[in-house]
Amino acid sequence: MKKYENFICQALFTASLLWLCLLKVHADDNQSYTPAQLTELAEVWVNQQFATADTDTEVQLTALDNRIGNKSCAHAPEFSLPANYNPRQTTVQVSCNAPLVWQLFIPARLTEWLELVVSRQNIAPGTALTADMLEIQRRERRLVRGAIVQEPALIVGSRNKRSLSVGQIISLQDLCLVCRGDIVTIQISQGGLAVSTTGVAQQDGSLGDTVQVKNQQSGRNISSEVVGVNQVRIKF
Repeated sequence: MKKYENFICQALFTASLLWLCLLKVHADDNQSYTPAQLTELAEVWVNQQFATADTDTEVQLTALDNRIGNKSCAHAPEFSLPANYNPRQTTVQVSCNAPLVWQLFIPARLTEWLELVVSRQNIAPGTALTADMLEIQRRERRLVRGAIVQEPALIVGSRNKRSLSVGQIISLQDLCLVCRGDIVTIQISQGGLAVSTTGVAQQDGSLGDTVQVKNQQSGRNISSEVVGVNQVRIKF
């Protein structure tokens, strides 16, 4: 009986040693992350999410407090954004489910930028815009209103309807690409056939506007769409 009890004790002792060894191996497999490392990994992840987008987004994260201590994870931490996050202020969730389940939330500020055309100088109303009057600057999207212009070439030759100051963002509402009394090119395209003629604009119009143009050959007024500076297209 004594021999049997010794055998049981020895077996239990051996099993305990094996279990402790397994726990140690498992613990060695876990990676420990400092709050600073988790913040850095989250910032890299968020930037990757916006790298493929058409917009220029700047990300600023509030660093995790060092007082939370290191976090262990048996795999790489997982990151996510809320389904309907605020485009300016949100949180990045960092989580892990082994060896212990934990999650942290890192406040993030997102700033979306646009490159757009602004006035390089003060411009009086009715001035025909030239390339040297314009430049491209980077501005926060939230401060931008109206139909912006991102290519100076698209508006060179147009005229501004109101005064423009230095650094002012130029919107299509500020301009007439076709101005009343201008000689314009009328584009006609139908059934694979494309022809053009000239006419006189009877109204001011910006890109996409519908204006009346008097055909110089027939003398008839034609409803046309503004497609460029001094260019219209017949709408069928």
